[in-house]
Amino acid sequence: MIIAWSPFAGGARLPTLLLAIVGGGLLLTSLPALSKQLAVRRWTTVFLLLWLPMWLSLVLAFSVKATLAAIGWFSLIYLAGIALVLLMQQATYRALFAASITGVMILWILDSAIQYLCGVDLFGIPKTPEGRITGMFSDLHQGILMLPMLPLIFYYWQPKRAWMGWGLLLGAGVVIVLSGARGYLYIYSLMLSLGLWHRQPGWKVWLIVLSMPLLVASFTSLLNPSLAKYKLANTQAIAANNQSLFDRANHALSYRLNLWETGLHMWQAEPITGIGSNNYKRAYKQYSSRADDPFVANPTHTHNIYVEWLAETGLIGGLALLAIIVLCVRWFRQAAITSQHQAWPYALPLMVIYFPINTTQPMLVPWWFPVLMLLVCAFIASLENNSHDA
Repeated sequence: MIIAWSPFAGGARLPTLLLAIVGGGLLLTSLPALSKQLAVRRWTTVFLLLWLPMWLSLVLAFSVKATLAAIGWFSLIYLAGIALVLLMQQATYRALFAASITGVMILWILDSAIQYLCGVDLFGIPKTPEGRITGMFSDLHQGILMLPMLPLIFYYWQPKRAWMGWGLLLGAGVVIVLSGARGYLYIYSLMLSLGLWHRQPGWKVWLIVLSMPLLVASFTSLLNPSLAKYKLANTQAIAANNQSLFDRANHALSYRLNLWETGLHMWQAEPITGIGSNNYKRAYKQYSSRADDPFVANPTHTHNIYVEWLAETGLIGGLALLAIIVLCVRWFRQAAITSQHQAWPYALPLMVIYFPINTTQPMLVPWWFPVLMLLVCAFIASLENNSHDA
C-alpha cells in the first residue's frame, strides 16, 4: 500500500500511519514476546541509530520546531516498521507483496503508455511541456519509486516466468527514462551492474544485461525525440559556454554542486550535531555562498543522502549512518545462503540508493522514507530464518 498509494493524496503518509497504528497495538499487547525476536531487535537498533542523532541535533538546531516535528513523525516510522518486520518474516506475505507490486508496476507502465500516446493518463494528468512522462504523478516521483521495486519483481518472476521478469525490467526502464531524469538511468544501470556482480555470470550475460541501459536510452530517444533533443542541446550548451570547470560541472549536474556545497557549509558550521534535522531548506539562504545560486530564492533538498545527513545531524549522524551500513553487511554475511537469497532483492536497491556517488532523494521526506523503511524491514525480516544473533 505504501507504493500503490504514493500517487494519491498524502502519498505514503496514510499507509505509514495505518501501519504505525498496527505496530503500536502489537507493542502494547506483545512487548515481551517481540523483544525476544532477533528481527525486531535489529530494526530497533537501526531506528535508534537514526533517531538519537535527530534528538542530538536539537542542541544547535536552526529551527527547534522543525526538528521536533521531524522527530515526532519519525517516531511513527518505528511503529510502522514493527508491523512490517513481523509480516515480512513470512514467505507467504513476501510472495504476496511481490505479486501485488507487480500489479502496481504493470498499471503504472500502462498508464504511462496512455499518457505518452494520448497526452494525458487515465486520471487526466498531462505530460510536461518538455514531453516528460510522469504517469499518475504530478512530479517525477514515479521513476524513483519504480526503481527500488525492480529487483523484487525481477527475482520473483525469474524462476517462474523469466520472460515476465525481463519484460517488466525493460518496460519499466523505458518508462523511467521517459521521465527525462538522467539520474534515474544512472541508478538503473548501477542496479543492473550490482545485480550481475552478485550473480557472477559469464561474459555473454554481462554483455547482454549491460546493453539494456543503452537499449532503453535508444528506444526512449525514438519514442520522444523532442526530449532527447532538449537534453542534447543542454549538453552542447555546456561544452560551448566559456565557463569555469565548476560552472560546467554544476550545469551538467543540474546545479547540484550548489546544493552540495551549501550542505557542506552547514556541516562546517556545526560539525558535531549539525544544524538540526529537517532544516536544510530553512537554513539554505544563510549558508549559500554564491551570488548566482538559483536555489536561494527557492530552496530544494540536497539530492544526496550523505550531504543531507551530515548537514542536519553532523558527524554523530554520519557515523551512526555508517554504523547501520556496517551492521547490515554483517547481518547479511552471517545469514545462511538461503536467507541471503531471500534478502538480496531488498539489499540490492538499498546498496544502490546508499551508493556514495549518487544523486538521490533525501532520507527523511514523508513520501520517500517509508519506501526505505519498507526495504530495510523486508531485508531484516528475510534474514530471520537460519541467521545468527549479532
